[in-house]
Amino acid sequence: MKNSIQLKYIIKYVFLVVGLLLISASCEEDDPFNFEILPSHSDGIQNLDETGVDCGGSSGVACPSCSDGIQNQGEEGIDCGGPCTECISTPRADILNMGSSPYFYTFETNDGLAGRNLEPLDPASQGVTFNFGVADPAGGDEVVGQILRPENGPFGGFEDFKFQPQSAPINFSEYHRFTLDVYIPSSNDFSGTLEPTVELILHDNVDGNFWQRWTVIPITIDPSDFDQWITIRFDGENAAAADTGVLLPSSTTYDNMTLRFGGSAHTAPGEFFVRDFVVVDSFVAPGTPRADALAGSGLPYFYTFETGDASSGMNLIPNETSVQGVQPTYGVADPAGSENGVARIYRPENGPFGGFEDFKFQPQAEPIDFSVYNKFRVDVYIPSSNDFSGSLTPTVELILHDNVDGNFWQRWTFIEQTVTEFDTWVTLEFDGSNAAAIDTGILLPASTTYDNFTLRFGGSGHPDAGEFFVKDFVPFM
Repeated sequence: MKNSIQLKYIIKYVFLVVGLLLISASCEEDDPFNFEILPSHSDGIQNLDETGVDCGGSSGVACPSCSDGIQNQGEEGIDCGGPCTECISTPRADILNMGSSPYFYTFETNDGLAGRNLEPLDPASQGVTFNFGVADPAGGDEVVGQILRPENGPFGGFEDFKFQPQSAPINFSEYHRFTLDVYIPSSNDFSGTLEPTVELILHDNVDGNFWQRWTVIPITIDPSDFDQWITIRFDGENAAAADTGVLLPSSTTYDNMTLRFGGSAHTAPGEFFVRDFVVVDSFVAPGTPRADALAGSGLPYFYTFETGDASSGMNLIPNETSVQGVQPTYGVADPAGSENGVARIYRPENGPFGGFEDFKFQPQAEPIDFSVYNKFRVDVYIPSSNDFSGSLTPTVELILHDNVDGNFWQRWTFIEQTVTEFDTWVTLEFDGSNAAAIDTGILLPASTTYDNFTLRFGGSGHPDAGEFFVKDFVPFM
């Protein structure tokens, strides 16, 4: 018993001593594990010769920057926003993104935001100097790209603008036609070796001898087209590979696209402006051939949708895009494959007018005389890809109304047509001879107040999205 009591006192004494030693050590040194950390390139501290935290200097890791082609360091887009310059909006790319083209680039920015499946190579790998998002030389509100071909450039006269290679060969079987908007200043000196040409080069990325195998499509711009925007068309239908003669639609090796400005094998400098390089399945005929044909018809008004201005119509001009409920794109390729320039009308999901999205023409200066022309035709193409299982309907409405106040809908006359054939052009006829005003019941031919036309696609009172194509709104007797 006595030994047991003694053992308990011994154990208590040991614990007391150990505790005193730990307290003593803690008092003498605040951190018993304090030891020196050797600087490294992975310690989360900017030290050594680093120019950032664990990057730069001899670390072998590039520090994030506003030119690294990566969205990082709090940027709102790739190399823009946050600590970098403000991001540039890409309205043309936003519209093209709604379409079917597998490849496009608008030159609004220097990154993927301006394109689909196309992005420029970095500046160090280019033969030309380029600036994106520059002011339109024609004075428009849109931003474009400036291509500067340097004097005595780095590639001995073979300077060009390169897109990044694709990860696999491009399928050109359907999309082998290309459009590009070009503005060539007359201030360029074309008296020597510099040429007013633009070449589209389709090639592979296997080795440095790609030029032995490429397909080249050159376009020469007439001097009468200098100092203005023109759309050039590269037709690859019959363009062949340099070595095998295989036509582009049958090509199975090309994985890259390049643009060359001003010719090759010379050292002369040149300046070019570009916008909207688009791969298409069909071309649009230049100008406004259908409007030109209608111009001598004696009609009081019409609109062909070949362009977005008065050149497409007689006494009809679309309202400003900012006040449209839909998003129109004019002069697009015919979805049926012809060379007709038509308009794509995109009805956005949850649009700005709470389900009453429409396409508006500008009001007339005076009320319209419907006594003679009170019947109307319009050609419509409705893709079957639209989802009509919900609220969206395959309908088109013609609305005749005044512009007195915001309550025009209390007084309008509207005529609705339903489309039953998809993926083909359908001519709709709106007969206004017996159509009446919603408030007074006055028939359209006797109307003396209406001064405006509006077209509505896809029904009303719902937020569903839809895509429609339209051409040639024409009155008839």
